[in-house]
Amino acid sequence: MKTQEAPETLEGWYVQHDVYTINWSQWRALEPAQRALISAEATAWGTAQAAPEQGSSAFFSMLGQKGDLLVVHFRPTLEALNGVELSLRQTGLFAYMQPVYSYLSVIELGLYEVIGAVQRKLATSGLEAGSTAYEEAYQQELEHQKGAMQARLYPVMPAGRYLCFYPMDKKRGETQNWYMLSMEERRQLMRGHGMIGRKYAGKVTQIISGSVGLDDWEWGVSLFADDPLVFKKLIYEMRFDAASALYALFGAFYVGIRFQPSDLGSWLSGTLPA
Repeated sequence: MKTQEAPETLEGWYVQHDVYTINWSQWRALEPAQRALISAEATAWGTAQAAPEQGSSAFFSMLGQKGDLLVVHFRPTLEALNGVELSLRQTGLFAYMQPVYSYLSVIELGLYEVIGAVQRKLATSGLEAGSTAYEEAYQQELEHQKGAMQARLYPVMPAGRYLCFYPMDKKRGETQNWYMLSMEERRQLMRGHGMIGRKYAGKVTQIISGSVGLDDWEWGVSLFADDPLVFKKLIYEMRFDAASALYALFGAFYVGIRFQPSDLGSWLSGTLPA
């Protein structure tokens, strides 16, 4: 059986999605003064994590029964992510928190479309494919394209009020196996998939993070928007695209409403700021 070519990828920030529940009965049983002290400490922790020297963090009040609090961290290294987790465990609030879900990944950009664009550009250059001049031009243009992608690899946390996160795989079944498709077949499928996403430019910001070897699924998808209905419309439309209809498997969906770390005390009191 022929082994297909693996696509080249670029990696940026490491990403951690952490979901917690709060033991509300124990929290409410505390004296108001003690709650205030713990809230102030947690607020200081959240404010520091939101804008560290490198990366960023965001806080979301979760919908449904999968958890109460969803925290997303972008950091340059696994050590930095681990430091965030350990620092939270040193706060007084952590005694009332229960971790229920986490997902580790790294922001990833596949070069399917980039390589295709480079090849199409060089096709009009008059250079002979395989020649030394062609290979030099190819590498120069590829490096130029990679440089233009740096802002997407190391983004500021998107500003949408709502977050939708879900993990996903590509099928490896007996009938449909993404990994046995040729590079060109995968490139064509991803190009069509990307065209749907472009229709929602300005309405949703999408962060794709790779997790092969890091967590239980192959990718994580984080969608940020100011209108939560955009999540439904975008994901539903993409279900009809061949890349999803034939080859995609989806995990659980986590949806939250953003609040600022300075509002953590209000959130712990049962108020979600507008």
